[in-house]
Amino acid sequence: MRIPAFWHRPRVTHFAILIFLVYVFLLFSYKFLQNERLREDLAKAQRQLIFERPNPHWDYSNSWRRIGNSTLRHEIYSAYFDARTDIVGNVRMDDEQMTIGSLRIFAILPERLRDSSINCIVRFSDFSSQEIKAEEAGAMHDVHNNTFAAWSIMCPLHASRRSPLRLPQAVALAYASNRLSHLSPTFIQISYPRNMTNMFGRSRPTISVCVGPLHENYSNVLRLVEFVEMYRLQGATHFYFYYVEASEEVRRVLEHYQRIGLADVFEWNVQAHMQDVHYAGIVAQFNDCVYRANVVDNFRYAAVVDLDEVVMPLKHNTLADYLRQCDEGRTAGFVFRNVFFHRRDSNDTFNAPSHVLNRLLYTQSKVRRTLEVLPAYIRSKVVVNARAIVEMGNHQVYRAAPGYADHVVHPTVGLLFHYRDKCINCKMVLIVDYTARRFGSLLFDRVDNTCLEVFLNRGVCDLV
Repeated sequence: MRIPAFWHRPRVTHFAILIFLVYVFLLFSYKFLQNERLREDLAKAQRQLIFERPNPHWDYSNSWRRIGNSTLRHEIYSAYFDARTDIVGNVRMDDEQMTIGSLRIFAILPERLRDSSINCIVRFSDFSSQEIKAEEAGAMHDVHNNTFAAWSIMCPLHASRRSPLRLPQAVALAYASNRLSHLSPTFIQISYPRNMTNMFGRSRPTISVCVGPLHENYSNVLRLVEFVEMYRLQGATHFYFYYVEASEEVRRVLEHYQRIGLADVFEWNVQAHMQDVHYAGIVAQFNDCVYRANVVDNFRYAAVVDLDEVVMPLKHNTLADYLRQCDEGRTAGFVFRNVFFHRRDSNDTFNAPSHVLNRLLYTQSKVRRTLEVLPAYIRSKVVVNARAIVEMGNHQVYRAAPGYADHVVHPTVGLLFHYRDKCINCKMVLIVDYTARRFGSLLFDRVDNTCLEVFLNRGVCDLV
């Protein structure tokens, strides 16, 4: 019996679709391989360039500055040269130009800015300028229904292959809804590595600490000193402080740590946005700090924490020991889950030596914590690989460079000890935890020594 011709049509159609899908797959695979080869070739060529900082006298200090029309309250804080080409979407490498990196800019703008595009105006040391369309521009996470938000803007940098490499010295933002931003641009200095020879070298395997903004006239001197000395015992070698308002005594302590080279202290003058941006612009501050740790100082790690939070390894002597043994190289951030110690809980000063002047250290006198360990990313804090971070949040990494992923630390290996002034749920079950007391002997001495150096007349740090 002869089979009608139309019976073969579905099979022919399916075969044609299969051929088309295979063709599309091969095309995309070819494009992907081409792109990967281009990026590999670009990375090799990039490392052969000679990068010279355009402004050797830049002191790396920043402050919030108005953009264009002052009544709009748009502000810009900092800009960083980012040599990572793998985070640039559209890279170039031809006979005319090649991608050498990007500029990462942090600003405070309306959460719903109506502009379809934002441009970067880059200025060189000879005062010539160039306008570049931003490849990324948008409000970062953790807006919390505020009208203003921390913004991250990325503009790719391409250099001519026919002339010596020139790096821009300053940058400004320009966009249509703020006409003065283009007519009278607000330029800020671009931050480069302190040592340009380290740009493509290995990062320093040490821990820096990004501390949340000091505001509301912060005055707890003893907590500040204890915080610094506790993290120093854990292996931290540098601290970044940003202050909105702080008491005279707190400023003296910060100046002391700055004078001995242990801290950088920056003005965080966000007073105009205290009511309409989340928590004194903490998201912009943490991102600025992580980029500063990576780009400027070449630190591998940055602990992103507040003054009442201590990252506490449970099976390793220190945080530095934990990272040295557990970091396999492709972790964007180590997420430590949160437990609470409450300030209203009674003080246990049993382990305080009789000779010390500053006895009420919060990590030593508060020994009862919540039994419940909060889920990852709920009030957790992160110790990040600074070179992996594209966008940092308050409690998590929101975007990492390709090839990096988070690692949630098991609660039997490490926790975030959160010494909360006000309890979230005062009826939560508490258990006794003496883990932090293993640092007690050294911590009491270090706190006393620092308070004596700063306050010679009494040697006591005020506890508020």
